[in-house]
Formats: sequence, C-alpha cells, structure tokens
Amino acid sequence: MDTVNDGVAMSVLENDLPPLGPFFKAGTRRLMAAGLILAMLILIAAALAIPFYFESPSMWYKFGVAKTSLRIGKVLGLVAGLLILLQIPLAGRLKLLDRIFSLPLLMRQHRWHAWIIALIALVHPLFILLPEGKLTVALEMRYWPEWIGVGLLAVILAQLISSCWRRRLHLAFHIWLPVHRSVGLLIAVLLVIHVGYVSETFIDAGPPRLGLLAAAAATALVWLWARTGWLRAGGIRYRVAAVAPVGVDCTRVELAPLNKNHLAYIPGQFVFVAFRSAQVSREPHAFTLSSTPSRPETLQLTIRACGDWTATLARLSVGDQAMIQGPYGRFSHLLTPPRRELILIAGGIGITPMLSMLRFMSDRGDDRPVTLVWSNRSRADMVYADELDDLETKLTDLHLVPIFTRSAGSVEYPGRLNRASLGLILDHCGRNAAIFLCGPPSMMRQVKRALIGLGFSSRCIFTEAFGL
Repeated sequence: MDTVNDGVAMSVLENDLPPLGPFFKAGTRRLMAAGLILAMLILIAAALAIPFYFESPSMWYKFGVAKTSLRIGKVLGLVAGLLILLQIPLAGRLKLLDRIFSLPLLMRQHRWHAWIIALIALVHPLFILLPEGKLTVALEMRYWPEWIGVGLLAVILAQLISSCWRRRLHLAFHIWLPVHRSVGLLIAVLLVIHVGYVSETFIDAGPPRLGLLAAAAATALVWLWARTGWLRAGGIRYRVAAVAPVGVDCTRVELAPLNKNHLAYIPGQFVFVAFRSAQVSREPHAFTLSSTPSRPETLQLTIRACGDWTATLARLSVGDQAMIQGPYGRFSHLLTPPRRELILIAGGIGITPMLSMLRFMSDRGDDRPVTLVWSNRSRADMVYADELDDLETKLTDLHLVPIFTRSAGSVEYPGRLNRASLGLILDHCGRNAAIFLCGPPSMMRQVKRALIGLGFSSRCIFTEAFGL
C-alpha cells in the first residue's frame, strides 16, 4: 500500500475512539520529517568526511587521479554502508515513522534504496582497485576483509534479484519473506565486519571506529524492536468468527476479540494479519480493514483472491486464531478538516478503505458531501453493493457512481476512468475537495494525472495502493 496524507486530525479522534498514539498535525509532521531527514543527511555528510579527515596509509602514497579514485571509492562504500543500515528501520514497521511518513512511503523508499545500494556496491570496488592496477583480489588470507566485501556484494545482488523478480523466479512468499529478512541481517553483519577491518581508518582511528560501533549497536536495537513486534502485539488476539464469499473471488473474514483488548484504529487504516490455521500458512500479510471502529465488536477483512495465499483464505475455519499487528497508514477522512467535501475513487477491491470510512460516517451522522466513484470490470465484481445502496440512502449527500469497464452496466460513464469521464462525474465537486484514491497502481497513476489536469491540486489527492 502507498499512502500520502497531509491532513489534520479532527476532534473525533480524541472523543469517539480509543487512544491510538500520536497522529501529528501537518505542521508537526513536516517539522519531524524535516528533522529526521536532516539527521540522515548529517550522518551521510559525516561518512563522506571520513576519507578526508582520517586518511588510511593506503592513501598516503597515492597522488592525482589515483588518490581521487581511491577516495571516491571509500566515500561510495561508506554511503552504501549507511544506506544498508537504514534499510532496517525503513522496513521495520515502526509506528512512529508510520505516523510521520506513512509505512507505505517508507517501504517504497526501502525499495529505491535497494537499487541505489546495489549500484554503489558494484561501482565501489572499481574505484578502489583501479589505482592498484588490478580488478581482482588475491586469494590470500591477509585479504580476508576484502573477500568478506566480495561476499557482501554477491549477497546484496542476490537479495535484490530475488526481491524484484520473486514471482518470475517462482519463489513462494511464505518462504521468501523469512529468508529475505535473515539475509538482510546477514548483509548488515557482513557490512560491519568488512568496514571494521578492511581499512586502517576503522582499526586505528578512534572516532570512525566509535561511529561504526554506535551505528551497529543502534541498528541492532532497531532490528530487535522490529522483530519483536508480534510479541508486543500479543495482547491483541482475535478469532475467526465468520468466513463467507462476497462478490467474485472475494472472501469476507470476520474477526472477534478473544479478550477485552480491542484494536484501536481509524477508518481506512490497514493491519498485518497472521492466522493460526491448519489450512492457511502463518506468514503475515497486510490488509485494509473494511470494518469501522464505531463497531468495535468485530474486525472485517474483505480479501480478493489474487495469489496462492489469498486463495486459501476461504478455507479458514471458525475458531481459528488471528494475530494482529497495527494499525498503520494515514489514508483516512478523519485526518482532514471535519466539514471538507470528499471524493472517493476506488478500483475493484480498493473499495475497502472507502467502505470503512462510509460506515463510520453513517454511524456518526456525518453528512458532508461525498462522491464515490467505483470502477469494476462488471456488476458481478462489486462487493457489498446492497449495503452501499443503503449507505447512499442514509448519507443524504453521498453520490455513488459505478463504472464498469467490461460491460454495459454503466450507461452514463462506460469504460475506464479518464479525464473526460472524470470531468463529467466531478463537474459538481469543489476543486478543494479531499480526494482519496485506491486501486491498481496503473489505474491510480492515470486517474491522478487526469485529476490534476482537471484543476485538482496534487496536495488534495491522497493515495493508497495494494502491494506492501
């Protein structure tokens, strides 16, 4: 999922819902985000300075292009190393970072960092070896730190390839995920060993060595905190109360709490769920809650079968246990001003966060103007169609516009959403409306471009894409 949201929390968060932890106002979020980014830039600057202020003996006898090449190689290596250590907090599901940046944005950054790290890791040894007039490392014991580096490069490339082309390599997710995490830890360990022993700078110079040890310790603590997340979430346990088909290839899973601890969330957020079932494997997956926090007795997941694991969810049995970690995300109308007009645009099963918001609005008597545009292949693909008709009756200012891309079910606006059809559908909407967009990535890119072309500001468009 990918979420962007810059709204402010309304008072309902304080008065009508259980405590959730901090939801920062836009100004506070920007200030905290700027502080964290500045801290990261300072760390990178400090890494860049090490080859200049703490020269290793290998640089004392280099001059001109050779010395510049060696220095560039060392700088690149240190930057790549710092980015590797930052990968752990980026993918660690840390709630504080989720509140500031949103977890989907962090995961997207995690993926971009992986490509940058691989590119730098490939170039780094070239700048180091070329001044020596060679492209290989001698197979001798005294060069063991360099060979650790060679192994580190191989593992980084293997990690990138297995992650980006997992489906093409036919790697099952429930096997790939724990291996990916273990290899990530291995990369961090190999990095610390390689950096700590490959250069006299980190062997003899006090500040660089202390900095390396501090970075390693901080990374280890973050890793431990991230990996014990399920233990800390152990107090929130649910059981499967009902399993039923809904729509085409969709399953509705109702969860009831096993104790007095209920999950505190706001409409539109998502959670990670791991089931303890004889029919479904236990690896966690991320799903948006289609239920509303105004009805805390149950959690509802509405899941479309789009892979091997999701296809097995229909086999869940009543009584199977479910572990919940979360909630995450900032994709919610409650983080916008209370009376602001809403435009909800969903593609297929992307209706789930919209449904959560609309159910909450109905229960709270929120009568702000809402336009819901929902694109499906055909009418048979719609889930909760009857309930949405009821919500349109209860929410007197809700305008529902169904779109069908593969049938004539939508006479007025047939086909895929584009600038022309959106211009007609949203002609009555104010250009300062808050727009929530959720669906397949290609659909969202096209719709967002069309909305901006129609005069809506990109700052008013909040997105969430499935794919965490």
